[in-house]
Amino acid sequence: MMNELPAVKESSIMRGLQRAFRGDGKTNDGFTLLEPILLPDGRKINGASNAEISEIATRLNSAKSRTESSFQWEREAEFSLVALDQVGAFDRFFEDKSFEGQGETPVTFKIGKPSREFSAYLLSKFMENPLLMTSARSRMILNRMRKIGVDRIAVGRDSAEGDSLFDVIAEGLHATTLQISASNSRADFETLANSFLFHAAYNTDAAARIGLEAMFRPQAIQRVRRSQNGSLDAPRQTYDADLVHHYLMGVAAKIPLLEYLAYYHIAEHFFEKVFNDDLINQVRSGITDPSFSARRNKDIQSIVKIVTKVKGHIQDEGGRNEQRALQLVLDKFVSIPRLVADLNAYDANLINHYESNDVPFAGASKVSIHGNDERAARSAIAKRIYKVRNSLVHAKEGELPKYAPFAHDEELALEIPLMRFTAEQIVIAHGKVL
Repeated sequence: MMNELPAVKESSIMRGLQRAFRGDGKTNDGFTLLEPILLPDGRKINGASNAEISEIATRLNSAKSRTESSFQWEREAEFSLVALDQVGAFDRFFEDKSFEGQGETPVTFKIGKPSREFSAYLLSKFMENPLLMTSARSRMILNRMRKIGVDRIAVGRDSAEGDSLFDVIAEGLHATTLQISASNSRADFETLANSFLFHAAYNTDAAARIGLEAMFRPQAIQRVRRSQNGSLDAPRQTYDADLVHHYLMGVAAKIPLLEYLAYYHIAEHFFEKVFNDDLINQVRSGITDPSFSARRNKDIQSIVKIVTKVKGHIQDEGGRNEQRALQLVLDKFVSIPRLVADLNAYDANLINHYESNDVPFAGASKVSIHGNDERAARSAIAKRIYKVRNSLVHAKEGELPKYAPFAHDEELALEIPLMRFTAEQIVIAHGKVL
């Protein structure tokens, strides 16, 4: 289950309205549009009253369970959905459709635009992230909401359901939610939601998951802009195509698991080379030591032991050789000061998070990155990264800890910057000057 969401504040909803409808403002009665939105049937939307905003906030906060992407009450729930295809097949197939179950206590599933309450919540999410507020996608959505009344009249579309400004926002956001209602009190709405999504994917090949679109997530690393507009120049190095493809897959991935593994594959690309180089260096160091003699059996046996030990690691199903290889890659290609700078530039709280928190779903320990010993820091980072990776690819029943798809995405998202910035240094270290 995702972490419990703090209470939704009326002030946050109000700020969202002020941002969405620039030039309009707050009055004693609520939020008033400078120019009403005129619907085709002659009705007008003048704004949102204090009473409506208060009612929406009260409704959201009365949910017995609130997470980043869901609100669950006694007899109903609403979940934000993220389509898992690039062409919108899920949204097109299920848009504004309802499915009613059978039996004495039927459950109804409805997919479509978010409710007024959920629309207000999503709008308020804009206010939590300055990066999103300045993004091109954000400006496009806000402009669409401002113009939606005019667009309706121009194309002759039917009016929105009801006459609330939040109905207009629901259309402008282009978000999709799954609303579930039951005839009696239930505590398993998330299970019902996931069951419906499986049923839908099984029968239509159109897939979606519970979650928020990246545009509403403050920590979406894809949204970090390292260059100001117009300051991007031509590359001065060429990079290995395989590494570039893994990196692009990570940047484009919508699912944290795929994003993390894409960056991990960049480090993994060099495991065999660094591991073999390390073995060669150990053997070379042994046979070139002044105390070594090819005439003494015990000296030859010491070299055999080195090779036998390494071979044993390679055959170890626990993957001890991979963790060792990962540390060797980090030792060779990753600068801790640069990693610290990258992490701080992205989120000044991340390093403290890594130093203060384990990764419960992976059994990974805290990492001291600020220490003076870079090698010790790289060793600790390698252990944390490797354990997270193992939890993503190994999911045998009964093995603990393990990663649960989607349920642990918030925790995994915090591990992605560490993996991404590590992978970037590895790619750059292998660049060739043009």
